[in-house]
Amino acid sequence: MEEILVLVIQVLIELLFNIVISAPFELASITAPSSKGDNPVIQAMIWLILGLAIGGVSIAVFSHSLISIGALRVFNLVAAPPTAAYLSQAIARRWTKSNPSINPRNHFWHAFCLTLGVAIVRFAYASRL
Repeated sequence: MEEILVLVIQVLIELLFNIVISAPFELASITAPSSKGDNPVIQAMIWLILGLAIGGVSIAVFSHSLISIGALRVFNLVAAPPTAAYLSQAIARRWTKSNPSINPRNHFWHAFCLTLGVAIVRFAYASRL
């Protein structure tokens, strides 16, 4: 029973790390002025590249993954991007009350792409403990 609890805690910590890492960038993009003419595909690619870069830095700083079981690492890779995206969208919806120019859908995709980039790099290059 103790091993299962340790695994659950490890997955939650790694998942939380992947989600929280996008928060400062999302808050900065909420306060930044939006441009209506920007191509959303280019924006998504920029956020993905930023996520890959952040993932690389995270590997340099903390090269080990807390999750040692391969199936749970795959779960983290699949679950982190949509979880971060829905959380970011919920925060952006809340901010639309004070700033109607915020588009929650854009923030969904920004957080999804950024977290996907971080999760891919950590999945591919983080060593298991």
